[in-house]
Amino acid sequence: MKMKIKQQLFAYLICVIVFFSLGMDFDTRNYMFAEGDRNNSRIMNLSMQTKNANDIRIMLPEGRLFSESRERIHSLNKQQENRLITQKELHTDEMNATEENAAGDEEIISIYEVTSHYLNVRADNNARSKILNVVKNGDTLEVQQKANNDWLMLSSGGYVNSKYTKLINKGNNHMKKPPKVTILSDDHVIAQDNIIKVSQAKPSQPSKPTSTVKSDSRLTEEHIAQIFEGTLLADQELEKTILEIEEEYGINAYFTIAVMKLESGHGKSKIARDKNNLFGLNAIDGDAYNKAYSFETKGDSVEKFGQLISDNYIDKGYTSIEKVASKYCKANPKWPSLVMNIMKKDYNKLM
Repeated sequence: MKMKIKQQLFAYLICVIVFFSLGMDFDTRNYMFAEGDRNNSRIMNLSMQTKNANDIRIMLPEGRLFSESRERIHSLNKQQENRLITQKELHTDEMNATEENAAGDEEIISIYEVTSHYLNVRADNNARSKILNVVKNGDTLEVQQKANNDWLMLSSGGYVNSKYTKLINKGNNHMKKPPKVTILSDDHVIAQDNIIKVSQAKPSQPSKPTSTVKSDSRLTEEHIAQIFEGTLLADQELEKTILEIEEEYGINAYFTIAVMKLESGHGKSKIARDKNNLFGLNAIDGDAYNKAYSFETKGDSVEKFGQLISDNYIDKGYTSIEKVASKYCKANPKWPSLVMNIMKKDYNKLM
């Protein structure tokens, strides 16, 4: 009986020990689970905050301390920030390159108006180059840039002397670069919105002279030098001035040369040699030599001739050789035919 009671008591003690053991293990597990949930919650909150701030996700390995992970997070954030800055700089560089390329398709264009009666468009920025086209008073030109020697480079090709133009619209880089075009020949001028576009064909040849004083000769300095060969008018640097009065006043260069040759005896007359007066200006019959104007250079007499013909003849309706002769040289009825014959000979000399 005692033995049986001892066995039951032993079994009871065993059960109590097992019960307490299981209860303590359950509490420990609950505590660990609760701590784990709290740590996971902190980690998730930290990950969400980091994601919102820097668009990165950080999951802490199980068992690592939060204080240790904070330094890691700061390092990752810094790396991500540097990457974003680099990407932004690359994007900015690409945008700048795109803008520069776009700017390359634009150029500064200014608008000039022709102030002379006629103005030659030349192949290069000097009066010796070939004439590509002729524009007239009031025409407007698109100018790409101004050369150092006061010649204007047209956006459509060729050059004009700025002395016979005026600026009416200063350039800005919002005007698109005009299309490349070729050069006009003869009288094919295309006007679009009153802007002269030079297009088409080949370099021009000298025009055939007519009795119209105000017209274009299409002569170059080389042409005039060729006309002067074998006379005392050669090597006097007259070519440029002759072309300038054609551009400024519209007086045909053939006409100027012919009157010069006739009145100065091809440069041999005493008035021409002593007074540099190539046109007999103010050489009144009876005392021609003394009353004739004197000039410092022969080129000065050419300039004076252009001014007088423009102001006292062309502007008053004397626009043909015959009409000019009726006032310029009444005493010689053959004057018109003599002038015209010289013009034709000069033209033939060039052909």
